Parts: sequence; C-alpha cells; structure tokens
Amino acid sequence: MKPLPSSASFKSIGAGKPSLARFLGDGPSLIDSYLEEQQNLTAVERFSSAHDRMHDLAPGAPRLESHYKDLLPFEKPRPGQQYAFEVDLDRCSGCKACVTACHNLNGLDEDETWRSVGLIHNVLGKPLQQTVTTACQHCLEPACSHGCPVKAYEKDPVTGIVKHLDDQCIGCEYCILKCPYDVPQYHHGKGIVRKCDMCVGRLEVGEAPACVQACPTKAIRITLVEQAQVRENFSEYAALPGAPDPAYTLPTTRYKTVRKFPDGMEAADAYKVKKEKAHYPLVFMLTLSQMAAGFAVALEAGTLTGLLPLDPLFQAVAHILCAALMHLSIAISITHLGRPLYAFRAVLGFRRSWLSREIVAFGVLGGLAAALASATTLSALTALHVGPSTVPAHWGPALARWGAYGSATWMRVTLAFAALVAVHCSAMVYRDTPRAMWASRITSGKFLLSGALTGLAGLLLLIAAFDASGAIPAIGALKHLALGLTLALPFALIAKLGCEAGIHRHLDDQEANPLKKAALLLRGDLRLQNIWRFNAGLAGGFLLPVLWLYRGYTGMGSADVVFAATALALILAGECLERYLFFAACVPPRMPGA
Repeated sequence: MKPLPSSASFKSIGAGKPSLARFLGDGPSLIDSYLEEQQNLTAVERFSSAHDRMHDLAPGAPRLESHYKDLLPFEKPRPGQQYAFEVDLDRCSGCKACVTACHNLNGLDEDETWRSVGLIHNVLGKPLQQTVTTACQHCLEPACSHGCPVKAYEKDPVTGIVKHLDDQCIGCEYCILKCPYDVPQYHHGKGIVRKCDMCVGRLEVGEAPACVQACPTKAIRITLVEQAQVRENFSEYAALPGAPDPAYTLPTTRYKTVRKFPDGMEAADAYKVKKEKAHYPLVFMLTLSQMAAGFAVALEAGTLTGLLPLDPLFQAVAHILCAALMHLSIAISITHLGRPLYAFRAVLGFRRSWLSREIVAFGVLGGLAAALASATTLSALTALHVGPSTVPAHWGPALARWGAYGSATWMRVTLAFAALVAVHCSAMVYRDTPRAMWASRITSGKFLLSGALTGLAGLLLLIAAFDASGAIPAIGALKHLALGLTLALPFALIAKLGCEAGIHRHLDDQEANPLKKAALLLRGDLRLQNIWRFNAGLAGGFLLPVLWLYRGYTGMGSADVVFAATALALILAGECLERYLFFAACVPPRMPGA
C-alpha cells in the first residue's frame, strides 16, 4: 500500500511540481487535466465556464447575460470593420473607476492619464448635467499618425486600433498639437509620447480593456463599427456639446443617450482659460530660421538687382552669416526633442507630415547656404590673394570653378526660392492643426513678415558695419540702399503688428470659442508679455528707424552701427516674445472636461 502524500505535495498541485498522477497512477488524472486547463484559460473563459456550471446546477436561475454579454463583440472585425468604444451616457455616473483602472493597469505615472471624465451642463432653462468619459477615439483618419514625422503611429489593418510605437518616437510632441481630443501625453522621464491603445493585449486574449472591465455601471463597451458608415455619418460620432469637429479625424466613439440635449448644453470648462506650453526651443528656432530666410531673400534679391555690391568680401561675410543663422536654428530645434539622438528619423514622414517637410526644407536651405558661403569665401580669399600654400597645383582649376559658383545666378535664385519654401512649410506645420489661432493664412503672413522684418534689419546692420569699416570703396550706393531699408522697416512692422492685433476683435464674441479665449489670455495672464512685445517691436522697427531717417544716414560710422544693432536687437526681442505668445495663447480644442 502506497503512503499518503504529504501536505507539501498537495500544495504543489498545478504549480509545475509533482502532480496527483505520481500518487494515483502512471497516467494523468482528471484533476491534473482540469488544473492544466484552468491555467490556460483567460479570465473571460473562466468566468464563462463557472457561469455555465452554475446554470447546470440551477437551471431556473437567471443567466444575467444583459450585464456582461455586450461588453465585447462576439467576433473579430471583418474587412471594413474595426473596434470602437461605445459610451452609454445614461449609465455613466462620473465615478472615474475607468480612469483609475486605466492608470493602474497600464502602469502610468502619477500625472499621466489616458482616459478622463468631464462634465457638460445646461446653462439655459431647466438645470441638467451629464458626465462624460473619454479616451482615444481611434479615428479613421488619425491626425496624430498623419502628422508624425517618424511614423511612430500605425493603424492596425485588422482591428483599426491606433497604436503608438514607443521605440520609434523621438518626442517632438507634434502629435499633441495635431490631435483635437488631447489624447497623446508627453512622458518627461522617457522623452516620448504615449497614448491609449484600447488595451490591445487584453483584447487579443478575449478580455475587456481596463476601463471597460472596471466600469461598475457598464457604461463603456467595445463594439464593431462599419468604417464606411463612419465616413458617411461622421457627425454621429464623438457628438457631444463642445466636442471638436469630427470631420477633421473621423472619430469612431459613439455616445448614446435616450435624452435629447437642449441647445444650452456646453462643457463645464468652456470658460476655463489657461496658458499653454510655450515650447521655448521652437520660439528661438522659428525666429532665427525666419530671420535667416528673410536675410537670404533680401541678400540675393539685392545682389541680382545690382543694389548690393558683388564685392567678394561683402558677399562672403553675408553668406557666412546666413549659413550660421540657419544652422544655429537647426541646432536649437533639436533640443526640443525628447530623444534628440534619433532626430535623423524625422524625414521618414515626408509624404504626409508637414513637420518632416519643414525639416527637409530647412536642411536643404542650410546646405545651400553653406555651399554659397564656401564658394563666396573661396572667391574672397582668391581676390585677396590669401590661401594655403600647400594646396596641390591640380586643385587650382577646381577651386576656381567652385569659387565662380558663388556669383552664379542660378545658385542665388535657388537659395532665395528654398528660403521661401522653407518658411511656407514652417507655417503649414501649424496651419495643419485643429487650433483655430493657427489654422488660417494669417499664420503664413506672420511668418513671412517676421522673416522680412528681421532679415531686412540684419542686412541693414551688415551694410552699416561695412560702411563704418571702409572695407568696400565707393560705398555711396549702399547709403541709398540703407535709407531704403530703414524706410521699409516701419511698414513691415505695422503690417506684422496688424496681423497680431486681429485676435483682439474676438473679445466681443458671444460664445467661448478658442479665439476668444486666446484674446482673453492676451488681455489677462499674458498681458505683460503682450505689452512688452508691442513696445519692443515699435521701438526697434518704428521709433529708431524714424529717428534715423530724421537724422539722416550720413555715413558717420559707429553711430550708424549702434542704431542698426539696437534696432535689430529690439526687433528680435519683440519677435521672440511674439512667438512665445504664439504658443502660450493658442487654446487647443478638447473633449468636454478633458
């Protein structure tokens, strides 16, 4: 007779240690089979098995299927379908169990949330309020994916879930600017963006996402939607008072309710006004890159029309300054990335992302500027009979040809054209977002005028410096050009300030739209910066040029250099402040309460 197993042996059952078969016989026992099966079942399958056994024991007991059968689809998406959230507003109590479950089961940081709960209420007539839970809409045309310069997003062709590829992300945060639902969240510790993926790992094994499983009232569930139907009737999805326009991304989340919301329903935070992230590296990058572009256009236009001298030294210094400004702005832009070592990936999204196009355009512009700088410098060294004596003799013709390119018309026209294209791409980066303050031609006008204002001021300083140094003989023609540039500055400044001041007319708007909120910010929290911006611009772009014109450009040397340098410094300070306000005062669209 075999001895009875010890208690320690019983505890090892189902844990990969000696099984009951060791004590009851050579083959696997029925208990072993059940234990092995239980270890391979998902939570949903275990619940289903227990439910069926309960019903077998008590056939008359209610099955309670209405409480759980609709939380997940019974089958995977067929071609033309995809998974989507469905929210029953009549069941949502605003308890935020979904927020807590999403936060805990996805291991998010303390200040990181992928799901939020907001509130809409009626401000006219009978009091009414409604809580709203919201997360990623898993749109048919996800703006985050279309704008990403490194292809860090993918829309699963089978499930339709919009996934973020953490390893591919460089932390540029452009998807945050593109998404109208405030879904992507920047993680400072990792230097990347993260977002809701509908708990795709749980869905793959038949388990509900964390938010769906945790909701005590079963207000959230996963459904299958027909993508063609969403495209045809997109206004029925994410349709809530105060929600962003669904036509931009074609969201798939449907909000259900038996009630009809009155016309006075709006988001509880509709009148909340707060400053947005300033993005300081982008403030300086945009200002300097537009100055480099404006300087390049003014330099080449003046040279090709004969207003600027073809003196090799002047041309070399001017093109070196242009290239230095361009490369400095590129270097500053890299500091904005959460993972700057992977900045080289930013050209991958060229076909769809304006940010990729901007990067390519400024890269080409920087290369052209460097090429012209080297050619004009070589030409200047040749003219001054300065150069290394160790250069092989057979290099002489090649160097001479390259130096000649510095005066080639086609290279100068190409540089000026590339500068205009780069500024256009830079403006489209922001126009191609759902933010009302950016999404208009005024943004292009601001960027072009900023380049003209700073570029002309920089060229004026260069002319004054060469005039004072006496490095170029017969400088008389430059004096007339300096007067023309001085006269142009006030007109460029007035046009620029006019574009910026247009936002203030929205203060009289009846509804609390993003443009009115931006105007309120400029009059409220950002009032001091706005005042300094206008004062600096007026002093550098209007007051000093007018005083200079009144005094007259006499070629007195250092006095003119001081005037030009002071004017440029004040103009640059004003433009940096304007670009700070460009980011800080731009109120994005959001889901109610998000």
